[in-house]
Amino acid sequence: MMSRVPTWFVVLIGLLFNILAALISHFFIDAKTNQLNSLSMQMSNNDKEIGLLWEQIEGIERKREIFYLLVNQGEINKTVASQFVLLLEKHLHQKVRVDDIQVVDNQIDLYQEAIRNEIDSKFFLNLELVELQMHLRSEVSTLRNWSIFLQMIGLSLILARDLSRKHHD
Repeated sequence: MMSRVPTWFVVLIGLLFNILAALISHFFIDAKTNQLNSLSMQMSNNDKEIGLLWEQIEGIERKREIFYLLVNQGEINKTVASQFVLLLEKHLHQKVRVDDIQVVDNQIDLYQEAIRNEIDSKFFLNLELVELQMHLRSEVSTLRNWSIFLQMIGLSLILARDLSRKHHD
């Protein structure tokens, strides 16, 4: 069968397979690898933000504890109370009245709940990104396998030329 097909045609097909394998590697695999790197950076940023959000929850909890300590000491000094109100308002992003413990408690609870919801959304986003990463890795693996397969076929066809020459000599 090889004797009917011109050798130059077999070599040309082999070269085309090798070129196709190189194009797959260069364009498709590199693009997916860049996507994977981008996903990893996004997941890392989300993890850092989750850590910072937990620190906010802990920080406001410390302020709640200080508030309880101040209230348990009796009447709060006006200067201390006004400074503490400013501190709480900066964190809670709303007006605070330190004369009502229950209202301050509710404000802190709502603030912490909002942060926990943000943490949850970032966590679930990271889970989705992990699934997407796994899918992209699978695609990269498949593309690499096809690329290697095409290279092997291409090289085999090119080597067939040498074998054809040896056979005719």
